[in-house]
Amino acid sequence: MTTDTSRTARHRIHLAAHFPGVNSTTVWTDPRSRSQIDFSSFEALARTAERGKFDFFFLAEGLRLREHKGLVHDLDVVGRPESLTVLNALAAVTDRLGLAATVNATFNEPYELARRLATLDHLSAGRAAWNVVTSSDAFTGE
Repeated sequence: MTTDTSRTARHRIHLAAHFPGVNSTTVWTDPRSRSQIDFSSFEALARTAERGKFDFFFLAEGLRLREHKGLVHDLDVVGRPESLTVLNALAAVTDRLGLAATVNATFNEPYELARRLATLDHLSAGRAAWNVVTSSDAFTGE
């Protein structure tokens, strides 16, 4: 007898909790929503994601304020602490949640970046992940 593996195969979905940037579209004006830059906010979301069986917690990187004609128009992720530093701290307050950060390979020294990622991997017992991005954008390089 043959079995139809497509019917018996289990499908898996991976869930990530993304901590949004700091801008007028993601920051709630209600004071109960808490700070977008205090560690307690990162910790609360990471612990909630872990309880909810999410696979990983993701932080994007911002290297420069976004502006148009000399006026800042979006604070985005530039307005918060550096991602790998936050994830290292979250490694101490989570047990199984993956910890992922976008880190630009163009504007970080390879040795230093490898060292920072290795530290996160060590402190989190292998839960580190890197979302690699590059940029040839002179705007970002400024």
